[in-house]
Amino acid sequence: MTNATVLKPCAELNEAIDYYWYHESQDLQQSTFNIPFLHQELVINLGGDFTMTPPGEEAYAYDRGGGVSGILSGPVVTRVSGHYKAIGILFKPFGLYRLFGLSAAMLHDGPLPGYRLWGPYTDQLIAQLEHEPLPAEKLKTLERFLLAQARPLPVPTAVTDVSNHTSLSRGHIRSLQQAEQVSPKKYIQQFQQVVGSTPKRYIQLQLINASLAQIAHNPDLPLTDVAYDNGFYDQAHFIRVFKSFAGITPLQYKKAVQAGRVQVSFPNAIHHT
Repeated sequence: MTNATVLKPCAELNEAIDYYWYHESQDLQQSTFNIPFLHQELVINLGGDFTMTPPGEEAYAYDRGGGVSGILSGPVVTRVSGHYKAIGILFKPFGLYRLFGLSAAMLHDGPLPGYRLWGPYTDQLIAQLEHEPLPAEKLKTLERFLLAQARPLPVPTAVTDVSNHTSLSRGHIRSLQQAEQVSPKKYIQQFQQVVGSTPKRYIQLQLINASLAQIAHNPDLPLTDVAYDNGFYDQAHFIRVFKSFAGITPLQYKKAVQAGRVQVSFPNAIHHT
């Protein structure tokens, strides 16, 4: 059984971070199919083999220096082998920009090594994390490091408006763009710089994540109800958008839930042992 410790951020970092996590298991062999979720993430691997593989691409191996990934556009497979010992941060969709001024464009080609963010300070962080024996103290050490390294920038309202309003109705995104009093091209460029996707694609991912949670909580609910509850025009539209992110159909996901391979607490992951 994997031991997990979770810590919410302090008030100073609350606008950029959802939570910190630490997992450890002495001997873990696990493969997980991951559907994109609404976070940017830092992972520091302090244990055995830990890789992330997008479809058709080479595996990225997380190491002690850490790797920062943006919001994914498609599914990835993570594999853990041996002594699993990892610490990480789930950032809000715009968290890396808010905290470090990091453009999401830097994450398009895969995870960004921690050394690219913090340079030689990365080694100091790893040494401090290894020194602390208790998971909660490791997470507090990580937070103190972030407070010292932060170079905060304000998040454009173009981003926060879309984050707070989820609708696929015709003209919805255009109305947000007009409220910003910028051209459609400028609006999309600004959003992509901070979040890493277009506003429309981001809203679709929000609705897919809501659909995953609904199916995981109630796998007996008809998928047509899930589609309409989450604002899709019809079942065909729901299947098309779902598969574009997940690589599988809603029915395939539902069967994985019914087989006990999905945890309600994190419905984006389908576990294989």
